[in-house]
Amino acid sequence: MTKTPIAAALLLVLAALTARAEDLTVQLSGVAPAESAGYLVAEARGYYAEEGLTVRLLAADQAAPPFETLARGEADLAVAWMSTALVARENGLPLVNIAQIFARPALRLTCLRETGVTSAADLRGKTIGSRFGGTEYPLQAWLNRLGLVADGSLSGVSLLAQWPGAEMLRQKQAACISTLSHDPVPGEGLVELDPQDQGAAVLEDGLYVLAGALTAPEAEARLARFLRASMKGWHEAVAAPEDSARLILGPDPDPGALQQQAGMLRGIAGLLSATGALDEADYRRTVETLRAGGSRAVLRREPEGAFTAAVSDRATPPEAAAADRDAAPLR
Repeated sequence: MTKTPIAAALLLVLAALTARAEDLTVQLSGVAPAESAGYLVAEARGYYAEEGLTVRLLAADQAAPPFETLARGEADLAVAWMSTALVARENGLPLVNIAQIFARPALRLTCLRETGVTSAADLRGKTIGSRFGGTEYPLQAWLNRLGLVADGSLSGVSLLAQWPGAEMLRQKQAACISTLSHDPVPGEGLVELDPQDQGAAVLEDGLYVLAGALTAPEAEARLARFLRASMKGWHEAVAAPEDSARLILGPDPDPGALQQQAGMLRGIAGLLSATGALDEADYRRTVETLRAGGSRAVLRREPEGAFTAAVSDRATPPEAAAADRDAAPLR
């Protein structure tokens, strides 16, 4: 039977929609290339293409949260910290966690020992640098666990917008600054504090979509293919940090930059999930930490429908999933 012009046009539209369904735009986060290395390696090595995907990676914009591109329909997925995602969800953006790339948090406070800070118990009355932009949420939850109010008083703490690098410490503008475990501050006379010591750890890098994106046909399968390729890229990146740093920096990289990015990848190796599956118990601990603190709590309500295991279940063979289940829980 000869197809009518309308039927032929409909077939072309359906074909175009099917082709588009294999495209994904991903909003990255993090300033340093190493913080997105798994996705960059997966793209460069052709792992997305092997899964039948065409992936466009959007560089992080430090002036805007990663969810803005999702809300504007300019990205299909975003990489972001769980605290930021849950706050955005509580304020009306229907974000859903489909995978947890980092199973361990990197947030730390690095403090000058000469200011009298040798443990978290010494933070009272001190000035702390915060990068804000969402990273203040886990810091606020940590301070709540310590019973400290960020009100600038002698019985609380003062929070200041943090300068790039460690200049606030070097110039003694703050007793402590916010840092990441995979990007430590070099030098002597410094103390690194870990929120896990107070049971205040909050999950960080995860993959988020808008809830409506999960209702499309084959959406879970497509996202599962993306997750599988991304985790392959991440595990290669941390297994060969210098080679991966050279790959993501491009030809003839600056030797100092090469060593810095390789060093960050070595640190990220200890944070990385085995499969990208979110541990529900760690999710519950994160929510509990963010909801603690009474009127100062980061989250006012218990989130509902904020994550799904459907994507990671599709992406992960049962025997591989055991590696994530056996990992030590958050403290």
